[in-house]
Amino acid sequence: MRLVPSSSAPQPVVYTQPAQEITRLYAPQPETESFAETLQKLWRHRMLIIAVTLIFGVVAAVVAKVMPTYYAAEARVLVGVPPMKVLNIQSILSDENPDADRIQNEAYVVQSRELAGSVAAKFNLTADPEFNPYLANENPSWWARNVKQPIAKALDSEPDAAPTREEVQRAVIDVLLFRTNVSQLGRSHVLSIKVQSTDPARSAALSNAFAEGYLAQQRDEKVQATNEADRFLTTRIEELRQQVAKSDQAVEDYRRQYGLFKGASSGITSQQLTELNTQLIAAQTAKAEAESRLIEAQSLGGKVADANAVPEVLKSPLIQALKAQSAMADQKLADVTSRLGEKHPQRRAAAAEAGNVRGKIGAEVARTVEGLRREVMAATARYEEIKRSFEALKVKMGGVNEQQISLDALERDANVNRHLLEQMLGRAKEVVGQQQLQRANAKLISRADVPWSPAFPPKPLIVLFGVLAGALLACIWALMRETMDQTFRRSRQLEAATGLPVLAVIPQVKDRMGPMQHVLRKPISPYSEALRKLHTALELSEAAYSPKLIMFCSAVPEEGKSVIVGSLGRMLAAHGRRVLLIDCDWRRPALHTLFRVSNEGGLAAVLDEQADQSTRLIHTDPLSGVDVLTAGEVSPGGVRMLTSDRFRSILQGLADDYDYVLLDTPPVLIGSEVLSIARMVDKVAFISRWGSTPRQTSMEALKQLLEAGADVAGTVLSRVDAKGFGRYAGVPLSYQYNRPMLTRIG
Repeated sequence: MRLVPSSSAPQPVVYTQPAQEITRLYAPQPETESFAETLQKLWRHRMLIIAVTLIFGVVAAVVAKVMPTYYAAEARVLVGVPPMKVLNIQSILSDENPDADRIQNEAYVVQSRELAGSVAAKFNLTADPEFNPYLANENPSWWARNVKQPIAKALDSEPDAAPTREEVQRAVIDVLLFRTNVSQLGRSHVLSIKVQSTDPARSAALSNAFAEGYLAQQRDEKVQATNEADRFLTTRIEELRQQVAKSDQAVEDYRRQYGLFKGASSGITSQQLTELNTQLIAAQTAKAEAESRLIEAQSLGGKVADANAVPEVLKSPLIQALKAQSAMADQKLADVTSRLGEKHPQRRAAAAEAGNVRGKIGAEVARTVEGLRREVMAATARYEEIKRSFEALKVKMGGVNEQQISLDALERDANVNRHLLEQMLGRAKEVVGQQQLQRANAKLISRADVPWSPAFPPKPLIVLFGVLAGALLACIWALMRETMDQTFRRSRQLEAATGLPVLAVIPQVKDRMGPMQHVLRKPISPYSEALRKLHTALELSEAAYSPKLIMFCSAVPEEGKSVIVGSLGRMLAAHGRRVLLIDCDWRRPALHTLFRVSNEGGLAAVLDEQADQSTRLIHTDPLSGVDVLTAGEVSPGGVRMLTSDRFRSILQGLADDYDYVLLDTPPVLIGSEVLSIARMVDKVAFISRWGSTPRQTSMEALKQLLEAGADVAGTVLSRVDAKGFGRYAGVPLSYQYNRPMLTRIG
């Protein structure tokens, strides 16, 4: 065998694209998850889901079985029954049309601590361990002993002192109210009263006791209200009687004090004032008339001829007679004068007679005017007297009015008190005997019967909820495991993440002989078929030539890289191919262990220019005929030899002598020399362990290879669990076939 370089070997394909373009080209493609894939995830964990569901169901069934069983009896009460009316007397506490708020208020009344206390006292519940928690602690049930007491001790570490009687009563009432449920049935006026108890008969008795106690409480309240009203009316009537007597006495005393008689005092004064007012007006009129006549008479200045025009003069009979005599005397004078002349003695006698008559008329007129003056004085005096009487009576009338106002006030008070007394007497007569007629504004329409089946706990529902909760938690757990699983479980995941084809899916060999023996003894097993698929995929990765220098690498250790290299080499050698395996991992060499040969010399001796290059450095496997070049022992500074041109020349020389040269290299993220070796080979196969290597780790290693210019033929999913892969892929691993490989043009 020659270990010299050869120029006839095909040159490896080297990427010339920038690192950014390579990264973009092979960027992970996001996976879109459908509902069917979600169901597949759940189906993969079906055993876990079934197990958790069964566990929760069993636990729920056990809990439902050990929980105390309570029976609930129901009594129904109709609220708002019209009260009994006697002689159309309105009841004191009437409520014929209760609203929704009133119904709710009545429900709270039924659940009052006072009513619950009376029911507890009636049945002596303080002596019942079911309702007295202090007695229950002395003889606890399984539920209380294993569930309630540990929780109570965890919450309260201090020991409880001996309870007092009041504390026991409060605790019993609390438990009884907790077991009591009062609700309104739909939109009706009916209250449903339910009480839970471990004893069905006691449950019915307690429900009926609450209903009857509520009705009795309502009736007692009405009777008490009626009695209070009766006492109030009696007291009020007595007070009103005293007030009426005092009011009447005050009115009579006031009348006697001021001389006010019933219906006379104010009327007489008013009548007198009216008469005086009439007389005053008449006197004032008479005075005015007399003054006007006097003024008229005085204005004549004592002229007799003009005074004759005064009405009083004209009305005087004496003046009328004198006027007749004067007329006769004037006629006689005229006649004598015409017959005898003015100087005749008869004429002078006739003239004297006429003058005498006229003197009498003047005297009589003067007396009439004087009479008018005296009449004016009399009218004025009378007017002044009536006016003084009128003013005095007005003053008296004012005092009478003030007294009458006070009297009216006293009479009104007396009338009000008398009216109130009459009303109270009438109401008192109505209330008499009402205590015997009072009824509650509610009616028990349905008594509670002894229940046949328990109301709590709902055991089928608890079991159902337990099963559903277990199934839900198991599904959530399964989906969380799937979401948190950042490894590769399917070929499609690896292809979508890396953008590279999956060359083969290598199953995990669980044979005791190991994979190295398995490939020879079972050539048609799934493991052997997977290796053949890997070889075929590598052959088809280049259309122009068949790659000879093939490097196998991984991101981290323990991914099955060395086993795959050894198994593939044995399989190809067993088929008559000349194959050389080179262990390039000087940190953790493995091929010498797999083939059970010495690690002396090896690749380290070949790369050392001072070493003797002989065929003793290569070991031949007697079972398959494959040649193995172990890693050998190298100094810390000897790793750089793997990146030298000498190693490249050696690889090209070996390609002439062998059909395939398979290189087992260190993990990419550990050995930096892998990136240089990747540029020296024809193809690179990247290995990722199924369900173990994190996706980001594999992606980082592939990114470094691509940026270094490596020609990556594809990826290999190694150490695959057959059953697990079948759960994820939906098809058994033995039936998996690789997808057609696309030819990569370098």
